[in-house]
Amino acid sequence: MKELLLTTLATTISIVLTFGTAHFVEQRQAEKSRRLMAQTIISDIDQSLNVIKNYIQEEENGRNITLYLIENINRLDNVSDDTLNLFFKYVTPSTFDIDMEFKKNNESIFNSSQDTWHTLDDKKFFSNVQDFYSYRAIFERQRKESAIFQKPVTAEELYQMLMNTDEMSSHRGRVETCHRLLKSIQVKRYIDLYAERVKNYQYFLMIFFNQNEENKFLMNITEQEMKDFANQTYRTVRPVKDKELVGTWEASYPNDNYQAIFEYKKDHTFTAHYALSWSDAAIIGKMIQRFSIEGTWVIEGDSLVKVFDTKSYKMEIDENGASYQPNQASAVEQLKKEMSKIPEGMTNRAVQATNIDESGTRLQLNEPGWNSTHYRKVQ
Repeated sequence: MKELLLTTLATTISIVLTFGTAHFVEQRQAEKSRRLMAQTIISDIDQSLNVIKNYIQEEENGRNITLYLIENINRLDNVSDDTLNLFFKYVTPSTFDIDMEFKKNNESIFNSSQDTWHTLDDKKFFSNVQDFYSYRAIFERQRKESAIFQKPVTAEELYQMLMNTDEMSSHRGRVETCHRLLKSIQVKRYIDLYAERVKNYQYFLMIFFNQNEENKFLMNITEQEMKDFANQTYRTVRPVKDKELVGTWEASYPNDNYQAIFEYKKDHTFTAHYALSWSDAAIIGKMIQRFSIEGTWVIEGDSLVKVFDTKSYKMEIDENGASYQPNQASAVEQLKKEMSKIPEGMTNRAVQATNIDESGTRLQLNEPGWNSTHYRKVQ
């Protein structure tokens, strides 16, 4: 009887431990899945917040440029093509900038997954997310259908200007086109409605922001967890060290229209070499702008700090791959003038977060406001 009781007790304890451990593991996995789903949705809302902030910034920049051009409407010949093009982009239909588009993958997952409700297991959070996607759909419909968001130039008019005329193919043409648009009633009304558009953006910005703050509170998710979530694909990489950066690195690009090679030296100086291909309606083929610039570098924490020495800037134009008709000579000279300018970002201090892979041959640099750039070590 004693042995029977001991055997029964041992069996019972074994069963309890087995099922108890399995239940514990199952609960841990369920909590992990729950938090991962919540972080994914919160990250999606954060991305939508950034899109609306970009719309507001675009409105502010576009309005400022337009008002500047209106004040200087009789001196547009002296305005750079870059400024004229920014105004033209502001008053014409979207060019589908990726930073101005909502990502829909997570919404599809949320709406199509039958396990979403069981995974999240929080009625208020689930309701908040449903409201968010509904409000975002309303926001998109307003931008598409409301008159206050419609550009002064229609898609059909834009097509006619770009495809059936030479209005935007030369500096003179850009000046005349922008002069005409600046005096139009459509542009005037669009500028007048600036405050209404920004007010609308701010309204949805506040709704999305408040919803996401409550979501983080309900799911007990910290800002640090969201940073870790955003960087979770970098688990096998780490910030670069001085000795690892020393050498020659070439930027990775999908074609040969752009080339950038950095030589980082032990004395904390660097030389950057660039080659940029330019195409234009005035030329057949491409011109290549080759330029170099020197500077100093230092690693601060997980960031690479570069200071460009603009006095060291050298540039030459390779015309071997381009030809043009004699009547396009003035347009080509204007193109060369644009090519001769120092590119943006080389006149100040650049701070880029670093990530290097385990092999030490691939480098990723992240700079606020710019897409990540990947480099491979040449030597």
